[in-house]
Amino acid sequence: MPVLIRIAFRNLLEHKSKTLIIGILLALGVIILIVGNAFMDTAAKGVKDTFIANYTGDVFVSGKSTNGKVSLFGVQAPGGQETTPVLPYYDKIVAKLASMPQVELTAGQVTGFGLATLKDGEEQTFALLFGVDPENYRRLFDQVHIAEGSFIEPGKEGLVISKKALERFSKQLKKDVKIGDNITLTGMGKAGFKIRSIPLVGLVDYKTDSEATDFISYVDVNTLRILQGLTLGNDEDTPVTDEQKALLAATNEDDLFGAEVIVSGKSTAKVEAPKPVAVRKAAVADTGAWQFILVRLKKAGAAPLVVAELNRFFAAEGIAAQAGDWKAAAGPFAQSIDVVRIVFDVAIIIVAIVAVIIMMNTLVISVIERTGEIGTMRALGAQKPFIRKMFLIETIAIAIVFGLVGMALGFGIIGGLNALHIEASNAFLKILFAGNFLHAAVNPMSVVSSLILVMLVAVVAHLYPVAVALKIEPVRAMQTE
Repeated sequence: MPVLIRIAFRNLLEHKSKTLIIGILLALGVIILIVGNAFMDTAAKGVKDTFIANYTGDVFVSGKSTNGKVSLFGVQAPGGQETTPVLPYYDKIVAKLASMPQVELTAGQVTGFGLATLKDGEEQTFALLFGVDPENYRRLFDQVHIAEGSFIEPGKEGLVISKKALERFSKQLKKDVKIGDNITLTGMGKAGFKIRSIPLVGLVDYKTDSEATDFISYVDVNTLRILQGLTLGNDEDTPVTDEQKALLAATNEDDLFGAEVIVSGKSTAKVEAPKPVAVRKAAVADTGAWQFILVRLKKAGAAPLVVAELNRFFAAEGIAAQAGDWKAAAGPFAQSIDVVRIVFDVAIIIVAIVAVIIMMNTLVISVIERTGEIGTMRALGAQKPFIRKMFLIETIAIAIVFGLVGMALGFGIIGGLNALHIEASNAFLKILFAGNFLHAAVNPMSVVSSLILVMLVAVVAHLYPVAVALKIEPVRAMQTE
């Protein structure tokens, strides 16, 4: 083996141009992988941390939908947005969660969509509404910062939006929106259109922005239940007595205190009261209606075990519910980083194929130039395994040396970009940067996998040239100049 190593390095030095071509390709591959993976890993971690800390928790529980996937942002079905199912046996599920040692905190939530406008206003804007129980929700998501005003007080109506949402509201409603304004919300639930007017009580901001930040608004859960049609008795007539109907139908004092009109001691004809109209109950929120339970764990790494245990519990008890991790809860917002990752992986595959072809051609040319040398070695008794090992060692040596060079340059590029403190100018860059400014971090596992991948590319590229070298007949090779 030492002899092979010496021969391999001597051959590399004697063919500097070919060695540099292959080495540069490998170094570029390592740079692309390290820098690209640094962006992907940073974006993935940033999105995950943002959603877990601000919106989803570590685990979420929802009702099952037969039409599509349920997330905190609705049911994404093939035919469009579907009604989010109400979570059955809510108290039983909460009791199960309370009995699990991995669980730290839980909070219920209702999600809905609506149109917001100022009182008596004509302009409207879209709002994604999170109906929450203020006390439990604030304990679960304590990193949500109150920038101005206050959060919703328990038992009271109120609306809280982000600073970015405030800017959007003001722009689209064509009026400066401020704390204390009454916002009219129009909900589109299963019972048709519902309208509620509630005060804007506070503004929140987040440590890290995301696509969801501009749309999410927090509202007291009973208001959203009514907007979504999660109410009691809204489709029934109120049972009233005949006397109550007569009172409700009265139009003046005479109708209230008697059916005859007395004039100068004489009675006139009776005045008939208008026909009573049906009286319908006011919509009362179903206080037991929840669509989700959000869960904070003592250790985030326990999420897969908790999800599996909960789903087994639901199956055993016949409860039409399901548990998922933060990614399932985030739904379409988490998928954005997956799309970017897929695009990056496809680009890497294309680059790898091109690199293999270029390296293969370069190695074939190198083999042809070394025909006489290979033939002489075969004539002196070198067997095919010896020639095969020699080329393999040469390839691995190039991959290791130039892989390390590419790794050093990749670290330098990432450090230089971070030092520039580049600001994200659009939503895509905010996802890629996992924040408003670029601060990519290198994952050691990504570096190791990058070096292994480059070595595999080099090994694959050398297979065909080796096959060509082994077909050379010693006598003809020695006759080649």
